[in-house]
Amino acid sequence: MKYDNSIRNILSVALLAACPLLSCTEDAMDKVNENPNNPHDVPAKFILSDVGVSTGFNTVGGDFSLYSSVYMEHEVGTGQQQWRAETRSGEPASSTTYNNAWLGVYSNIKNAKVVIEKCQASSEDQGNVVTEAIAHILLAYNGAVLTDLFGDTPFSQTGIMNADGTPMYMQPKIDTQESIYTEIMSHLDEAISLLDEGNARDEGLSGAIGSKDYIYGGNAEKWLKTAYALKARYTLHLLNRSLDVSADLSKILSYAEKSFASADEECKLSVYDGNSQLNPLFSFNYSRPGSLSASRSLVNKFAERNDPRLAQVFLDNAGMAQIQPADIVAAPNGTALESASTYSISMPGFAITAPTQLISYHELLFIKAEALARLNDNRAKSVLKDAIKAAFANLEETLYSANDNWVGDPNAVIDLTSQTDNYFSNEVESRFNASPVKEIIMQKYLAFFGASGESVEAYNDYRRLKAEGNGYEVTLENPKNDNQFPQRFGYGSSDVTANAEVKAAFGDGSYVYSEPVWWANGSR
Repeated sequence: MKYDNSIRNILSVALLAACPLLSCTEDAMDKVNENPNNPHDVPAKFILSDVGVSTGFNTVGGDFSLYSSVYMEHEVGTGQQQWRAETRSGEPASSTTYNNAWLGVYSNIKNAKVVIEKCQASSEDQGNVVTEAIAHILLAYNGAVLTDLFGDTPFSQTGIMNADGTPMYMQPKIDTQESIYTEIMSHLDEAISLLDEGNARDEGLSGAIGSKDYIYGGNAEKWLKTAYALKARYTLHLLNRSLDVSADLSKILSYAEKSFASADEECKLSVYDGNSQLNPLFSFNYSRPGSLSASRSLVNKFAERNDPRLAQVFLDNAGMAQIQPADIVAAPNGTALESASTYSISMPGFAITAPTQLISYHELLFIKAEALARLNDNRAKSVLKDAIKAAFANLEETLYSANDNWVGDPNAVIDLTSQTDNYFSNEVESRFNASPVKEIIMQKYLAFFGASGESVEAYNDYRRLKAEGNGYEVTLENPKNDNQFPQRFGYGSSDVTANAEVKAAFGDGSYVYSEPVWWANGSR
């Protein structure tokens, strides 16, 4: 190494000495300190690659899902921040609670907007239609997660950059959730138009996104189906604000018909290899063991239905499967001890390679089943059965990942899908017949337990249905929910301290317990 450095120093001195003889120009000198590995401008596809991965790992699989899993009782917080969130000991109302995820989602929004601008204005990226369409979809996705959790929030002025790369708005204004949803739908419609029935191509000078898209490899048809799936999801979110519910339910069915035909087409990030790339829930459990424990509320729901998942998803603290319900030491919701070793744990939390789902095939089927049930269409029952089967298959993949890569029980038998028929006939069908929408929502809630990052949608469903007032929402057991259920997440501290409008809206943070978001019949 010393020899190499000496040679480098000699060459540098020689180059500088030769400059007068070679008439070095100012432009040449400017390039001396440029790092070719850290360019100031890159093709849109490379920026979008980061947006896709960050959306899957952080927006879907990170803190938003982690805290939602505690509030929705998929897990019980028994350590550190999760225990404080469980017991409502400051965490839900603190501006620091979600700040990392807040920064991450805003970074995705900025980068998606940069990609759209480059595809429309840069000579290098003009004509990259698929790349631009994906950016519209991911911008809509991150914007929806943001406003679903935080309500009114900065959006339209965020990520707008000056020519020199600085933000155009240092303190972006807060937009209403209603206006943000208008933008979300507009971006999805633009993506649908660009993708042109799956026939779109990238034809810009910088080339197609291809393998730089870690979700679909640049497949226009699958991204088109994702756009329609998201249109169905977000139209469902807005039902309480609908001026024509029947018409919107019909739209949901129309969108669903244009979307995924199987789990092979669902939108998920499946890059985790168990080595350098790890499922985010596994990463959290590995770095903070004991922070999450088995939820008594969830165990009770499985037990009430003789659900086959009950005997396959829980472990003792030594990592051994707990097949008999009586062996499961579930943590009481809201009153658990802050302890890393007292309670049973969830096996999906150790699914090191399980994908994160941006929107899954089983979610689309549950959405379709709910729309059909609300329209009194008798097809709802068979669609619900298909949804449960798809959800069982997704959980099987998760459990195999945990067992094969981490838990390591060579005698484990993981089998859910073959039990769908008996489970549906013996436990689900009668409940569906008594109250179709309520049972669909319960099965959807149970399906969202796991390592796929779907607890946020369970949280959205709960608040949407609670606002509707027909008793369709799942029953939660945390006694703190009587007056301290988080109606929304609190703004991140980065903007509470830097943006006067956000600071005023945040106040002391107590509003998170009292003010529903707009689509849940709130005012902001």
